[in-house]
Amino acid sequence: MSKSLRYKVIIVVVVLLGSLWFLYPTFRLAMMEPEERQAMAVEYPEDYDKLEKKAIKKGLDLSGGMHIVLEVDDSKLSDEEKVDVVDRALQVIRNRVDQFGVSEPNIKREGSKRIIIQLPGLQDEARARRLLGQTAMLEWRLVRQQGEVVEVIRRLDEVLKGELGDSINDVIAADQTASISAEESDALAIQPLDMPDSSVTGDSLPVPLPGDDALAQIPVRMMDPDKPFSSMLTTFYRDWLVVSEANVAGVRKMLASPEGRKAIPDDSDFLWLDEVMDLPEGGTGRFLFLVANDEKVSGKNLQNATPASDPNNPSSLLIRFQFNRAGGRELARFTGKNLNRFTAIVLDGKIKSYPVIRSKIPDGRGVIEGSFTDEDARDLSVVLRAGALPADLIPVEERTVGPSLGADSIQMGSRAALMGLVLVILFMIVYYKLSGVIASLALIFNLTILFGMLAYLGAALTLPGIAGIILTIGMAIDANVLIFERIREEIRKGKTVRSAIDAGYDKAFTTILDANLTTLITAIVLWQFGTGPIKGFATTLSIGILGSMFAALVFSRMLFDLWTRSGKVKKLSI
Repeated sequence: MSKSLRYKVIIVVVVLLGSLWFLYPTFRLAMMEPEERQAMAVEYPEDYDKLEKKAIKKGLDLSGGMHIVLEVDDSKLSDEEKVDVVDRALQVIRNRVDQFGVSEPNIKREGSKRIIIQLPGLQDEARARRLLGQTAMLEWRLVRQQGEVVEVIRRLDEVLKGELGDSINDVIAADQTASISAEESDALAIQPLDMPDSSVTGDSLPVPLPGDDALAQIPVRMMDPDKPFSSMLTTFYRDWLVVSEANVAGVRKMLASPEGRKAIPDDSDFLWLDEVMDLPEGGTGRFLFLVANDEKVSGKNLQNATPASDPNNPSSLLIRFQFNRAGGRELARFTGKNLNRFTAIVLDGKIKSYPVIRSKIPDGRGVIEGSFTDEDARDLSVVLRAGALPADLIPVEERTVGPSLGADSIQMGSRAALMGLVLVILFMIVYYKLSGVIASLALIFNLTILFGMLAYLGAALTLPGIAGIILTIGMAIDANVLIFERIREEIRKGKTVRSAIDAGYDKAFTTILDANLTTLITAIVLWQFGTGPIKGFATTLSIGILGSMFAALVFSRMLFDLWTRSGKVKKLSI
């Protein structure tokens, strides 16, 4: 085997294996029965989320749902405020949609002021408008102390005893220490969590609850009917609870039940930290806080929050925030009254961080410290400002696609693509014989690359995208037809098989390059200036063009070289 042929084989194998690797999640999900999918989503939610995230997604026109285009009205803002107002709006919308529970939403910026929102499976237009029209709520809320939390836990155990036992067990079966340090008067500091030492004993974890030895040993996965809520906890740390990821669904159901809501005082709420934590004893878990409803500071008076260098540690970043005068008075009262207490920074019902108040903040200026990367610091500053969005969102376009129409589109589009593929393969094999088989293999190889790249890029497959795939099938074969006709001409001139193949590829190369390059330029222009459906077509067409060139000029050439390298082939089946 020559050196150049060896390189071709290595490149083709790497590309093929890479494409199959990216396509594996899509294949696996496609092979699952609906019941199997549902069971995996309940029992192994993290694994299922990873599969769905890496699999090729269906566009709105195939899955059904709502397509909304919003424009940010920044006419009343200063030039400084206009800089990141769209990013702040994006953060607010993402928080709202995540809380709404829409599966696989697509939210992205379009141009300088517009935001495109696609909500698959959502048909209630009025509900979506309410969801997107509300202002995000940012709050600083006092975290209840251990004694208060323990009392609520006892009440939950009492009211839930015997009420939800079997149903909760069915769900389970299916299924940074913060501190505020002030220089002079005004700093808020978030430090990494220092988790307590813990060890696993059988199916239980030692869970010390202050003053209550009866709750010391709490099972991780099995619920005790006599202590239904407390038995679901992994540990009690500082003023908050830690819940194993396996038990989160059960705890959520308990807290949302009518009995659970009655046991929680009117002046308090249970809220989750918006982050999954690695537990010292292994696995992952979530922090659950009991926060006050009557002791809080609203973020509506937050004027600004920006990343800045830490003067005490130039390599680290911090977040400087500023309240207006009314917010400064409110924050001064709150921090002065609750020294050395934990406070939860809450955005849209999710806790973003939980610092300790070390000193009174009299002027509304503070600093959030932590191990921030540039991206983390920028994102947190956007999150803090998102609660007081200073611009209106104007609906520009709304449309709804019914799920039945999406299903029909998938069926007809898939049938058209499959029929086109089969007819092209049959034609190539009948007309070009064994060389047609090589062209058919190159076509399948090209489609593998195309779908693999769609999965890798996280692109959604749309109906125009299917049209792009069908067009790609024709264009991919066109390159092979040009090559084969050139080879035939060289054979008629009396050249040997190897010489005819070399000359055929060399003479067809320029024509193939010119034809595909002009189409590629058109596809790029469509992608740059087109809207959603047009971009779907341009994406699949662009990938298909590049893949067809690689398949025709490298893959099929490699197969011809492997076939004829021995020199024994005297007549080419073409």
